[in-house]
Amino acid sequence: MVKEAQKKDYDAYGRFTKKEVSYMASSPHLLDFHPCGIEKEVSCVAGFLGWNGIVMWYIVGAVPAYLVDSAAFLHCQCSGRVNTKLGTQQKSGVPSKPAQQRPPPTNMARYAYAPLSVEEGGSSSRRRDNASDEKVSERMPTFVGLCILIAITFVLSRSGQVSPVTAPANSAGSEPVRSVPQSNSSARSSYVVPVGGSPVKPSSAAASSADPVPSHEADAAPSHADESGCHCPAADLAALRAAALASTPPHIIECSAASANTDQSACHLPSQTRYAALKQKGATLWMTGCSGAGKTTIATALEDRLVKAYGKHVYRLDGDNLRTGINRDLTFSEADRAESVRRTGEIATLFADSGVITLVGLISPYRNDRDQVRKRHEEQGIPFYEIFLDVPVDELKKRDPKGQYARVESGELKHFTCIDDPYEPPLHPEITLKTHELEIEQSADILFRRLEMDGILVGAPKMNPPGLPNPDGDEQVDLHVPSHLREERRREAESLPKVLITDLDLNWLQVIGEGWASPLKGFMREGTLLEVLHFNSILVDPFNLTDNKDVHSNPTDFNNFKPYRPPDRVSMSVPITLSCTSFTKDQIESSSANAVALTTQMGHIVAILRNPEIYNNRKEEIVTRMFGVIDMGHPYIREIYKGGDYLIGGDVELLDRITYNDGLDQWRKTTTELMDEFKSKNADTVYAFQTRNPTHAGHAYLMKSAGENLKKEGYKNPVLWLSPLGGWTKEDDVPLDVRVKQHEEVLNSG
Repeated sequence: MVKEAQKKDYDAYGRFTKKEVSYMASSPHLLDFHPCGIEKEVSCVAGFLGWNGIVMWYIVGAVPAYLVDSAAFLHCQCSGRVNTKLGTQQKSGVPSKPAQQRPPPTNMARYAYAPLSVEEGGSSSRRRDNASDEKVSERMPTFVGLCILIAITFVLSRSGQVSPVTAPANSAGSEPVRSVPQSNSSARSSYVVPVGGSPVKPSSAAASSADPVPSHEADAAPSHADESGCHCPAADLAALRAAALASTPPHIIECSAASANTDQSACHLPSQTRYAALKQKGATLWMTGCSGAGKTTIATALEDRLVKAYGKHVYRLDGDNLRTGINRDLTFSEADRAESVRRTGEIATLFADSGVITLVGLISPYRNDRDQVRKRHEEQGIPFYEIFLDVPVDELKKRDPKGQYARVESGELKHFTCIDDPYEPPLHPEITLKTHELEIEQSADILFRRLEMDGILVGAPKMNPPGLPNPDGDEQVDLHVPSHLREERRREAESLPKVLITDLDLNWLQVIGEGWASPLKGFMREGTLLEVLHFNSILVDPFNLTDNKDVHSNPTDFNNFKPYRPPDRVSMSVPITLSCTSFTKDQIESSSANAVALTTQMGHIVAILRNPEIYNNRKEEIVTRMFGVIDMGHPYIREIYKGGDYLIGGDVELLDRITYNDGLDQWRKTTTELMDEFKSKNADTVYAFQTRNPTHAGHAYLMKSAGENLKKEGYKNPVLWLSPLGGWTKEDDVPLDVRVKQHEEVLNSG
């Protein structure tokens, strides 16, 4: 039944099966071939129609392309040759005569069809009946004619030009038309080229005749002969590329950038979330300069430091790893150099957008190309640093690490950038490195400090001026009630249960409220206290990556933890707690208010503590974990044991500024005020001295030399921060007010 069905298919459609064609192709004695050979005919037709055309021919029933030799537009000149690949001796105009061949129809006189076929399921062969052969002979010319018409329509639609095509192969006034072979690196667009003429672009909105072509590439389509003998002009890939880029919408996106708290499945994560999770920001450092200036060497040194010492995600792009892959098809012409810079810039933009610190080392000689890369980064809001390696050519010739300058001098190399090809230096680079005056590590250090100052090496948004760090936990804390709400909060506090605080508690309240214990926003709850006692730190999630942003503000629940722990750890070695008695505990628990008022021993309400959490005061555990010893002679240990049996945790709101009226309040600044001072002094770094004793000559020397060393390292305006220690002192210590006055004299002297 299978064999009958196959025979029926053959009779109905009048064509050979796939295996019959394969068999005939491997048995050249069954067919009478054109003297040029099947390779040439198929190559000319295939190049003309493209693979789509060949597939279409097979579908409509035409046997291989050598059946349409007589059409004018498919004419391929050839000389007499021996078709050794087919195994038949063929001379020009002398076709071979296989045995048992039936004369073909007159309109296909140059070809004959073998009456022999092969069963698809076995190796035996049989002859077709005369009726079948007649159908093949009758229908084949019709199919061939149809294919010719389809081919003409296909070519005219691709060329965009309608020109008459005469039927005779060599009629007067007609020109044979050749196909342009496609380059592996070019798009699959067709050129229709009359022999001896110039290429004709496909007509589309993407490529118009007005598209500019670089002058040095305007005639970059020389004619050449391929293996088939067709003289085919080379395609101007640079012009094609420029036309395609000019017509492509610059911002094709699947969806807009995802915002916080929305479905991220089809969009990018918000940059802030991505950077916070990676603990770094993406940026591109574009190093440009002549060959041998040190781009790769310095980039390698910087990459080594960032990855090994700081664990940052860095990747380096340069000519070596680009031209072995994505830029492999590009030459060193001006147009191809521009395309190399464009491709590299797009890759760098994607890398940096993903949070990678991307180091690019390319000569990139043309200023406009680099400016376009900068523009792409600016459009995406990605930091871009143009780094100019400014080295005299004479110095480069002395270095000559690859021997290229010597080859230029000998005339072996032509069109070498910075010698006989132009290099356009940046007009306003972010950083200029004169690498002939700097050691490799010095150059890398300059780049590292710039990244550090601009906050690239941390994932959190930069909250302070360059060179100044973010507060602990990447959160600026100031718990003072705004002035317009102060009276309302005071009235509320009067109605709340009162908690009496000691002078030590008042000191801690000031530390918390002014942001000195960031990211704490109140006295520690039980969970926070245990973290401090056992790990000398607390876990935080300021950007809510794990749904733990308010972990230290919410009541402790040891039975229900989040699936993931907070990602960041902040140093916190000292417990900051507020003790209370059982009487105060009962008052709070019996109140319907979810807050308490903190009152000094003088009866002044200074703060409100919200959502209080009351738990046991682990006095012995706190003392032993904190000090490693129980000694009642220690003033702080004595204060801990004097406290009540319970601790109260919760966030606080300061109703007013805490002052002591001792003549030193002007120097007690909040973290926000102190940062404003640094900004007003244009500080690019701050170095601090914290002393318990009066300043003496040794202190003065250290302060002065430290400032000078920072300037040598490249800092422009380091600012000194003097922080005298207060609190408990020994009997023979100099009082705090005397030490502060001495510090004032140090500051006034500069």
